[in-house]
Amino acid sequence: MQMPRSWLAAMIAGAVALCPAVVSAQTSLQVPLQFDFLNPGAKSLALGGAFAGVADDATASFANPAGLTLLGTPELSAELRSSRTTSLFLQRGRLSGPVINQGTDTIQGPVFGESTGVHTGLGYFSLVYPHASHRWVIAGYRHELAHIDQQFFSDGVFQKDPTEFTSRRDAPQEGIRSLSISGYGVSGAYQVRRHVAVGGGLAVYTFALDSLFRRFDVDGFLGAPKRDVEFGRSTQRGRRAGLAPTIGVLLDRGAARLGIVYRRGASFDYTTVDGSDPARTAVFRVPHTLAIGASVRVRPSLLIAGEMTRINYSRLVQDFVTDQARATGRQASFSVDDGTEWHVSAQYALRWRQHPPIRLRAGVWYDPDHSVHFAPAVQPVTATDKLFDERLSTALSTGRSQAHVAGGVGFTVSRQLELNAAVDVAPRNHVFSTSLIVHLGQGGLP
Repeated sequence: MQMPRSWLAAMIAGAVALCPAVVSAQTSLQVPLQFDFLNPGAKSLALGGAFAGVADDATASFANPAGLTLLGTPELSAELRSSRTTSLFLQRGRLSGPVINQGTDTIQGPVFGESTGVHTGLGYFSLVYPHASHRWVIAGYRHELAHIDQQFFSDGVFQKDPTEFTSRRDAPQEGIRSLSISGYGVSGAYQVRRHVAVGGGLAVYTFALDSLFRRFDVDGFLGAPKRDVEFGRSTQRGRRAGLAPTIGVLLDRGAARLGIVYRRGASFDYTTVDGSDPARTAVFRVPHTLAIGASVRVRPSLLIAGEMTRINYSRLVQDFVTDQARATGRQASFSVDDGTEWHVSAQYALRWRQHPPIRLRAGVWYDPDHSVHFAPAVQPVTATDKLFDERLSTALSTGRSQAHVAGGVGFTVSRQLELNAAVDVAPRNHVFSTSLIVHLGQGGLP
């Protein structure tokens, strides 16, 4: 005689209820940290970030200090930037074994939620002062390199125990992370020869990291999370400052320019506390970047620019990623790939009669996947290892490369004032920027 499905479900539910209630296997890597290294300023943003070989306004103090020699008058620049970034996290579902269709175990396969961070603030501010000889220039600036706010809540996914008839459930977890990195720097440039300029800068970066990850009990094995019953937490805290240099070169032949920039990433100590374990210190390492860019003025009204930027994202693995992966005991299985960005853009100046031109800008760029990846470095031995591997392989499987489309406009209000606006759009990132450039001397716009 065939057993009724309701009886079978009840028996399975009873069996899994006898298993350990939860397994605290999920780590804060479930929502990996991702950020981009876009050059500051609405003009650069509208050009798809292809600015190392243009570098003709005050934002060059960060983007390519050698370009400061192109400025003939003292210049002030300020930018207001708004960004929206979406990250995916493993929220619920059953990764292996049949669903029981009771309580919260009703979805076959993983379900991903979205953690969205929105930030608006002063992205950049700089003041440039060229010497009367126009051979050397100095500048000071403040730049917000990264600002990230993330939050998620995972209900806990279900998995079939690889060694038993029963199932297991990951512990429900809440994660809150805030990170900001801002630089305060001084840059200088010198025109070595008529067509060659070199520049450099030194920035003091301030680092603030606040993360809280909490694990919760559940109302029975198949029940909802009990947010008032916390049985584990981990925190990351850091308030540090670090130095980082930048060097740049610009070859300017008038109609064509070539720029090369190397920017070293700063390093910051932070402290991690897991439950009652002693606090431990780790290091957050900002990736290094190397950019090579060129621009060509095809005709007086049309500028074409391109850039290749190599970013050493793998610096994030040592300590920051491996420290969070301690709970898994499989630190060697985590990686972050270095990436190469490709930027292409154009600017067209609309001119009529004696009115100042309106500059239309557009660009596209390729943003390689730089999320955290998990690939087992060794074969799983225990059932716990197999559960870890299945869960982390799924949670960290959503990283994708992105194609960005950018555009904007620049208005020459007067010989002393230029306004710029730009937008950059990708599937998981949106950035809007508006900036102004004020020429403090009597010279005109570059």
